[in-house]
Amino acid sequence: MILEEQKSIMCEGGDPDAAERDIRGLIGLALRLCRLAREEDGEGRAALAWALANRIAPERAADREFLLALAALCKAFAGEDADPTEGSTHFHPHTENPDWAARETPRALVGGHFFYAPRRAGHHG
Repeated sequence: MILEEQKSIMCEGGDPDAAERDIRGLIGLALRLCRLAREEDGEGRAALAWALANRIAPERAADREFLLALAALCKAFAGEDADPTEGSTHFHPHTENPDWAARETPRALVGGHFFYAPRRAGHHG
């Protein structure tokens, strides 16, 4: 079960129940793709993914922004891309200056956020 807080973050004003259905559907498709593409390379996996996606009517597909966010998380967990944050665990928009950040040196500025890696446990407020 998805926590209420997570659902509200994911849909940003959308229908939390629809978001949960979308997520369950995506997980089901990912599990099916995993079984189908077990022996495939990246190109074969992508082709099978497209065939599965083409079966879903556009109006039933999950929100595009949510899908892009999910894809970025999946790439990070799969180690597909290099970590542009250099191991950071904390961040804030470059337009803000939280108290904890005044004592830290950013590791990276990517997009609109500064990223920081922890020096010691519990040092960020």
